[in-house]
Amino acid sequence: MALKLRETSNFHIAGYSYALFWWGVFSVYCIGYQLNRLYIYHVRRQRIHDQDKYVKPLPWVTLLRPLERVVKIPFVTQLIPIKHILGVTFFIFVNLIWIFFAPFQFSPEYDAYEVPRVGLMDRRAAFIANINWGYVFILGSRNNIVTHMSGLSFEELVPFHRWLARIGLAEYITHFVYRMMRGYMETYLVKDAFFYDEEYTTGSIAMFGFILIFATSIEYVRRNHFEIFYYSHIIGIVVAMIFTCWHEVMCFVYFMPPILIWLADRAWRSYQSWGIKATPIKIDQSVAQTASQEGITRVVFEHKDLKHYQPGQYVFIAMAKKGYKHIWQYANWHPMTISEVFRVKTTDSGSSNGAIEERVLDTVTGSKEKAKFSDNVLGANAAETGSLCEMRRRAPASASAHQGETTVATLHIKGLGAYTREMLKDAANETPLDLKVDGPYGPRLEYQDYKVLNCYAAGIGITPALTLIKDCVERRAAGVKTVATEHIYLLWAIRVTDELAPFLDLIDYFVEKCKSAVMPIKLDVALYVTRVKSGENLLEGREGCRMVYGERPNIGEHMQNIENEHKHGRVWVHTCGSDEFMRIVLNGAVSHGWDYHHETFEF
Repeated sequence: MALKLRETSNFHIAGYSYALFWWGVFSVYCIGYQLNRLYIYHVRRQRIHDQDKYVKPLPWVTLLRPLERVVKIPFVTQLIPIKHILGVTFFIFVNLIWIFFAPFQFSPEYDAYEVPRVGLMDRRAAFIANINWGYVFILGSRNNIVTHMSGLSFEELVPFHRWLARIGLAEYITHFVYRMMRGYMETYLVKDAFFYDEEYTTGSIAMFGFILIFATSIEYVRRNHFEIFYYSHIIGIVVAMIFTCWHEVMCFVYFMPPILIWLADRAWRSYQSWGIKATPIKIDQSVAQTASQEGITRVVFEHKDLKHYQPGQYVFIAMAKKGYKHIWQYANWHPMTISEVFRVKTTDSGSSNGAIEERVLDTVTGSKEKAKFSDNVLGANAAETGSLCEMRRRAPASASAHQGETTVATLHIKGLGAYTREMLKDAANETPLDLKVDGPYGPRLEYQDYKVLNCYAAGIGITPALTLIKDCVERRAAGVKTVATEHIYLLWAIRVTDELAPFLDLIDYFVEKCKSAVMPIKLDVALYVTRVKSGENLLEGREGCRMVYGERPNIGEHMQNIENEHKHGRVWVHTCGSDEFMRIVLNGAVSHGWDYHHETFEF
């Protein structure tokens, strides 16, 4: 097979014209997004000058809001907005137009459309699939210019990464099946359907690589055997790319730009993981595993790059036992939401209470733990203060880290899978663990432009909501005028009261901050304990907080009460929990005309 670039072929023209079309559409979207950002900036500037201004939704947003409703597609996805279904349908329609009609050359000698021969359309489909898989690379990269241009975060792009991969694979299959038939008809040998010559052999091996990726990316494998999914992805894509470009040299033109972007992303992720040190300060069992509770591991770590953290973001972590024989565990990465971020001074200012800017270790730190971490600035200051609550309450409100400070974060991880259960076991046994961190990732959640922040959480899904509430309460308490939020609602459903224990002191902190806020802020907390019929009111005496035993929350009624109280106020909804829980919340938000964001880890 001669390695020759066929830049004037019919199928190559179809491919690059298809690419230009979608990049054009995407550019228009990005321009609109950036103009909207300028509008939001202008409104916030007006609020700084004491003008009661709020961001108003764009005219067409209200009309299209019903398309925000989410539905379940069995065996495909648990949550997908109707607008995405329509978008994917339109995308498939455009693909078919290019397969049947590209390269759209006008010729007066034709007065009627003639269906191209199958041998031409299958190669058009393959070249359009090349473009789609190029987009798959870009949409699957955690760090790339697309997220900054469009405002769409990595986890928001991942569903499109999967849809484009499926569509591209279907287009490859049409090419593959047709060429299998042609190969078989040459000699009527099954072997020749796949390995008739060098071109057939390389094409078949490339196809096997794509099929490996698809077969190991189904939801069951992703959720229950993440490592198989992850490494099959890498092996499959390496095999597929090498043999696709060997099969058709023109594929280099399509794949090299996205591959370079992907490699740059991998290089940056490696630097973040290995070049920026993450120091584990404390890894312990926050809640023990019982018959009714899976248990929660708490991880406290220092990471200077989290100074750029925004509420609601998450990190990827790899945790390994000490010793060279466990080094393979560093290849096992999992996404985790951050429950709190705080800052610590790294230089001694001469003040015994000036070393902590925000929350640090534990409600009470034992003497053995103090000695264990005495060589660390965080442990030393924890020993001085002794109380986590005291550290938080004397922390000055500050939106960003300053010179001479480092950033510390906490993770609360429930033992839901094999990986997290093993982590809980190691934490309970005080097994020495090392930590690598990649991140943070995720969007900057724009709750601050809404009068009402409405959070719904189930179980450990409370962690991203806590970071949002903490950020809002602290900024209102400090008198930050760009934060327009005046009322926060939190509805949290848990199975047993053990799940409340790690976060109770943080709720106390919110209540106290609201009372002393420079700019008024009101907090309403409704806690539902679903598996226990009765018990002690652990939120008693806390203003705006109530606790309900033996009931599931009526989300529709809760939303209607908010609607009645804030008839003309804009409401922003955040939710994290099971798919069914989030589907109820999201569709309820759409019914009331509210904007929303939900957490997802469908990586």
